Amino acid sequence: MSPPRPTDELESLEARLAEAKARHAPVDPMKVATGAMGQGFRFALEIVVTTVLGSAIGWQLDKWLGSKPWLLLLFMLLGLAAGFINLFRAVGAEQKLVDAQPVPPSVPDEVED
Repeated sequence: MSPPRPTDELESLEARLAEAKARHAPVDPMKVATGAMGQGFRFALEIVVTTVLGSAIGWQLDKWLGSKPWLLLLFMLLGLAAGFINLFRAVGAEQKLVDAQPVPPSVPDEVED
């Protein structure tokens, strides 16, 4: 076997360097802010929609059964609860993703005493 050529070693080093740069690339704060704002709007919209939908169902049932305003209040609260349950589920799923990411050591192994 012949010894590795300098160009092979250089290509290997460049590939490892590119991989390390990709791992430690700075995160664009605008992308993070936009993603967080989008999720916030989504969660707020879900709470509003479920509350309005529950209220509409309760209002129609009250109209049909003549039990004003009890079913409206009941279904409005159920809609609000459904919105918050969806919020808690989504936040829990996001937290699992964050917890699954490995945390790099603050001090490299070579430096520790």
